[in-house]
Amino acid sequence: MLVMMGTTGQVGGAALEALKQRGAAVRAVARDPERARHLVGARVEIVRGTTADTASLVAAFRGAEAAFVMLVPSMQAADVLAESRVAVQSMASALRTAGVPHVVALSSAGAHLAEGNGIVQTLHDFEQGLAGIAPSITFLRPGDFMENWAAMLPAAREAGVLPSAKLPLDAPGETVSAVDVGRTVAELLLDPRPGTRVVNLTGPRDYSPADAAAVLSQLLGKPVMAVPSSRDETIAALQASGASADYATKLADLTDAVNAGRIAVAEGDGETRRGTVTLQEALQRLTSGGKS
Repeated sequence: MLVMMGTTGQVGGAALEALKQRGAAVRAVARDPERARHLVGARVEIVRGTTADTASLVAAFRGAEAAFVMLVPSMQAADVLAESRVAVQSMASALRTAGVPHVVALSSAGAHLAEGNGIVQTLHDFEQGLAGIAPSITFLRPGDFMENWAAMLPAAREAGVLPSAKLPLDAPGETVSAVDVGRTVAELLLDPRPGTRVVNLTGPRDYSPADAAAVLSQLLGKPVMAVPSSRDETIAALQASGASADYATKLADLTDAVNAGRIAVAEGDGETRRGTVTLQEALQRLTSGGKS
């Protein structure tokens, strides 16, 4: 039995689909099992579990051959780092108590840095908090998700612009589709190895905001131009969407770190893989509502 968090999200959903195709039995952990009811199948069960209730996680992880865990910092947290550390402690305690022999944890490029990486510091703390909790543990560090452009699609459709705080606009960066991340999660869950393993993951090639604008121009059938967005504009937009001041600031700090070249695959730290999903394919799914 494999136990997974995050199966209603893009990465977890792709991982679950890949595991179902391989005939694996999966126990999906959901904060609200009713919302995940559509995932139930012959070899998929849903159980309730939250980081706020460590006992529920222990019950969910009990008997697992392997577990996939992930940390999603709360957009509303007044202190993102402090709240995330509480969640990490809960997961680590549950995994240790349940005696899970193999753990795959979703981290990020830049998580090797203890500071200067914005909101990715939560994932540095995540890796530190999970260290030694299982005989086999793998940290998967993907680059920026291609699907993050989804938030900018309305501006692209309506105004023909693609705002980006990643500068310069023609600078390619490490980016990967959530689909490739999910497929890699599935592979790693079925590949336990003694000790600690780091797997870096990027797309088939690096892409820039200008590349994304060019692809959207083709997909939308109208000119789309990448335009710069300032740090202040980014923070204001995030807060307008419901993010706390601390969350918005730390996300802007991450973009600053990316622009400064600090967020990248750490040379010599683990193995590096490339996915197969292109930016064209990822954005095609987004513009078609995920149907292609």
